[in-house]
Amino acid sequence: MGTLADSIPAAHARSAWAAGIEPLREAFPLHADKLVRAIAYSYIEPLPTPIFIIGGTPTTRDALADALAELAGEIERPHIDPLTFAGVRRAVVPGRPLVLTSAPHVSPRAPLSALDEIEIESFVSFATPLSKASALIIASSQTIQPLSAERSITIELPQRPRSLQPLRSLGSEPAAAGRRIIASYLQQNAPHLDLDPHGINIARHPDFAKPRRLDAAFYLGDTILSTLGLDAPAQPATSWLGEDDQIIWALREAVRYLLANGGELTDNASQTKEWVIGRTDHRYLYIRPTEALPFIRAAHGDPTLSINAITTTLRRLHLIGTKTGTVTARIGGEPTRVWKIPADREI
Repeated sequence: MGTLADSIPAAHARSAWAAGIEPLREAFPLHADKLVRAIAYSYIEPLPTPIFIIGGTPTTRDALADALAELAGEIERPHIDPLTFAGVRRAVVPGRPLVLTSAPHVSPRAPLSALDEIEIESFVSFATPLSKASALIIASSQTIQPLSAERSITIELPQRPRSLQPLRSLGSEPAAAGRRIIASYLQQNAPHLDLDPHGINIARHPDFAKPRRLDAAFYLGDTILSTLGLDAPAQPATSWLGEDDQIIWALREAVRYLLANGGELTDNASQTKEWVIGRTDHRYLYIRPTEALPFIRAAHGDPTLSINAITTTLRRLHLIGTKTGTVTARIGGEPTRVWKIPADREI
């Protein structure tokens, strides 16, 4: 891997991206964009779940695993003999990727595959060594239960590739070298970027659902790649986030825009100002939905988004606790319906 003393020029990195990532997209068009964003995220935080590559043939599984290993910055692949769960745990080096092209053996009569066992361990135990790898990538002929697949990045490949030529291009030395250069570039630059703190909080929060954390990781990975000029950003920028988090992001952006363009929050129930969008105190933020709605719709990109839909999202994410959704509060001396959001929730 490179050092800051021999940092990679941006133009060189973009050329390496074309050489290393375009063959990945050609060989695995349904999965490449999600995977490269997951790997980009792994340069700032360990991925919240493993990456499992199943189905296909040994050739296609190994080709994808090897390409991801290069992109993730693998230095040397450990030889785990015998290949056991304990051996996999011991092979983890915190902050480094761990890539396996087979999984520990389990009895054919076992109710769960090794992939299920690994996913469950990473799901229930935040302290497991498996959670310390920057990316845990396992290619295997074993199957996986639907619940485990939902809580992980599970890539199921077709039984036969449409053509072998994309796999040959993917495994060529110029493509592999391109991915290794991108790995060095990401290692040098990704940790120093100013990323969305709310997205980081979602991705790393152990109490949040794994699919929600993964969506935030994809969103942050997309931000990393677009900020570094390697790939075009998603449109809209939040499309990698889950639906609820897209709405909260739009609410946050709307409030930020309003406050920067003349909207004001009063400090008490009777204070009046020219354009009052709500009120704040040391415990709660009170936002007028009717004032904010047009700007939330604009930020979200959905002109039909309703106050009820936003309120439902706020309740589902425990950002408001009232059963009615909105409550009556006095703002500017007048009673009005508001979203009452605890100040410590940081919308």
